[in-house]
Amino acid sequence: MLNRKTKALMKVIYSKAIEKDGVCLVSQIDLLAGIPYKIEFKSEELDPAMKSLSNEGYFEMIETQKHGDKYYCITLKQAGYDFSRQIAAEKRAIYMKVILTVSGVIVAFLLKRILEAIFG
Repeated sequence: MLNRKTKALMKVIYSKAIEKDGVCLVSQIDLLAGIPYKIEFKSEELDPAMKSLSNEGYFEMIETQKHGDKYYCITLKQAGYDFSRQIAAEKRAIYMKVILTVSGVIVAFLLKRILEAIFG
């Protein structure tokens, strides 16, 4: 299970890699720029997060240096391609919880009204 920061990073990587058939060359600056500002992601946290995602099997990564900037050559693995399905499944689970909660409240309200009408 990915935490909030690694999930945001994986969304950026997935969006960049899926445009080019699962392979991309991306700089640290591009990765950090793609992460929303509301998520506090420091540049020092990028390397450990990238290695963690790579170790978890989301992608293969090769680090390179060019003009003093660090670049990553990323190739998505099967878990990386499945990332969008994982996000969709999490959204569906949240929607189902909301629907169950709302329906429970409605049933409780109707049951209360019925019991008040019977025993009122």
